[in-house]
Amino acid sequence: MRVAVVGAGIVGTSAARFLAQRGHDVTVLERFRQGHKNGSSHGLSRIVRKAYPDAFYAARMAEAYPLWAELQAESSCEILHEVGLVYFGNRDSADVQSVAQGLADLDVPNEVLDHDQVRRVFPALRLAKDEVAIFTPEAGHVHANNAVLASYRLAHRHGARFHYGRKGLPDKLGDAYDAYVVCAGSWVRDFVDVPVKVTLQTIGYMDAHVEGPVWIEDSPNFLYGFPTDRCGLKIAAHRAGPEFRTRGQERVPQEADLALIRDVAARRFGISDPDVRYQDTCLYTTAPNDDFLLGRLGDNGFFVSACSGHGFKFGPYMGRLLADFVEGKDAPERHPRWHWTPTTQP
Repeated sequence: MRVAVVGAGIVGTSAARFLAQRGHDVTVLERFRQGHKNGSSHGLSRIVRKAYPDAFYAARMAEAYPLWAELQAESSCEILHEVGLVYFGNRDSADVQSVAQGLADLDVPNEVLDHDQVRRVFPALRLAKDEVAIFTPEAGHVHANNAVLASYRLAHRHGARFHYGRKGLPDKLGDAYDAYVVCAGSWVRDFVDVPVKVTLQTIGYMDAHVEGPVWIEDSPNFLYGFPTDRCGLKIAAHRAGPEFRTRGQERVPQEADLALIRDVAARRFGISDPDVRYQDTCLYTTAPNDDFLLGRLGDNGFFVSACSGHGFKFGPYMGRLLADFVEGKDAPERHPRWHWTPTTQP
């Protein structure tokens, strides 16, 4: 079967990999150059975890998480760094309790630690006496650039052809290919009528040495971070930044987010006079309820918007799902929480 894949981020390269490995004739069309930063699949690190406040996503991650180890085993790239995750907050928080219950329901190894016990797994972290930390060893971070590169190489090895600088149009793809899939990330609205908003997110790198697991603070801004790497302690907030409308828009880190980053560095790790040594931005594509969206396009097309700030960790899973859609092994309608029917069709 001749299949076109629109988009070469983590979902697109994963879809191409699975389709090519299954013997299909795959062409990948990417509007930007290889390794571009105009989306959400670039950089050194993304959190991968089984711990979720939402039981639905926790159950999906039980299937998605092992695909990262599989990708690393099939490639020559260093991708998965399984350093564990600490999710912490007030012991009475509904989300903290939901994370603990979800892990228990799925039999995921975890420990609930008080403010003293947490020092055993994360010595640098400071908790208040009414707070707890849920530690899951089956978590960590993946090297985002290497994950995309590994998926690209595996797809290319099995015959997939990649064309960079070519956008692809659904109305033409439907006639030129037996099937096509659109996974254009932050640019999905150029192809599909979906209710998403693209925002500019700020990331800060502290000049500090903090070793330990990846972490998430249960709070209104959901601050999260990564252990020290060559760029320092990486911290960001999981909250919507200013809306991003055009490619030429200036990408300026937001001072309000940098203030949150400095604050959590001081509160949680005792970093006095914290300095954000390096600032960066990335794009969030957020759908209602922070969900993903998927569905059909015309008679032989499909789309996926694995978004809302937590889609990267599902990249290989979504790529495999698209391959299953193409082959008729699965269908968008079988995923009602994610299923979306565009009001206009190509």
